[in-house]
Amino acid sequence: MLPLAACASVPASDTVDLVRAGCPTDIRIQTDAPPRVEWGFLYGLLDADSVRVGDDRVSAPLILDGEPTGATLTILTGDPLDGVSANVQLHEDDDVLLGAVDTDIALLDFARYPTVGVFAPLARDPRLYFWDAGVYPGLRNVESFRATVTPDGAARIPVAAVPNDPFTGYAIGIGWLTAEQVVADPDLTLEGFVAAAGLHAQAGDALVDPTLLGRPGATPRPTRWQVLDDIGYSRDQGVLSAAPQTLVRYADCLTVLVPELQRALVAYLDDPEATNAVVVELAAQLGDEGYDAEVADAAFRELLAERYVGNGRDDTIGDIDLARVRGLFETAVPRWRDAEVTVPAGVTPDDIVTNRFIDRSIGR
Repeated sequence: MLPLAACASVPASDTVDLVRAGCPTDIRIQTDAPPRVEWGFLYGLLDADSVRVGDDRVSAPLILDGEPTGATLTILTGDPLDGVSANVQLHEDDDVLLGAVDTDIALLDFARYPTVGVFAPLARDPRLYFWDAGVYPGLRNVESFRATVTPDGAARIPVAAVPNDPFTGYAIGIGWLTAEQVVADPDLTLEGFVAAAGLHAQAGDALVDPTLLGRPGATPRPTRWQVLDDIGYSRDQGVLSAAPQTLVRYADCLTVLVPELQRALVAYLDDPEATNAVVVELAAQLGDEGYDAEVADAAFRELLAERYVGNGRDDTIGDIDLARVRGLFETAVPRWRDAEVTVPAGVTPDDIVTNRFIDRSIGR
């Protein structure tokens, strides 16, 4: 057990016994990243005096407003660059209650690994693409990737993306990219970008990469970037989701747990300092020393400034914007089919997300 800085308390009207409410004694939640501020609300639920750190997980008694809940919270960390989504794990491991599943993955994988999103930590998707402005001074946006050639004129700009990323299929279908431009087995680290001498564009994270790219000596030339949410690709990233059978089995649990996640998110956003220190410490213990206090602080500021997190249209936090999900269906599905991406037939937004467990009175 490793003592950590105290996390922010979570206001609640009464002491909650999550186990008596129907939750498992070990509530396991699979995230899509190492410890990060976008998951800070989860780390704020840990009893900081009893944290255990494993190779790919962090666990401690789950506390609400300083009180025990009868349950342990295990946060399973993920690799955002490996192209493996939690929807697979939700079907292969019955011990995982919730997992972070992007709505485009939920749609495309529905026939094999159906999931239903119940809580959206983020209101917008912070994914971006960045490129070397010195090598490609005329490149201003992602829509121009297909029309941009390498300095020697021999090929179109290579584009490094997460394996099996649905956006690349969308971009091919809409004509922003060709299949030949997508880099196979890319190194999506900053070191990989530098090693490529700026010749390829690269997928990244608006909460982290601008800070890293802006550090002195990080790259030999300035970079530009564009957030995909700003160009109409309205997926939701990291929606906490359950397998359909889990949704039935743990309906009573989720009725209590999801509103507590909403309150935890509000509490974290209002008082992030102690929890961010925990996130940075845990990131280092799990081998991600580059995610330091400067990066975490910048990421948190970006979360708020660019409204990647916050209330939805109805002053509720954590709910899933069904208009965004419908927009993804309307804009992406035809483009995926144009790119010969297999899209399951008959899937609707209501199949992959629900707000049935959301408490509409909880907002920031």
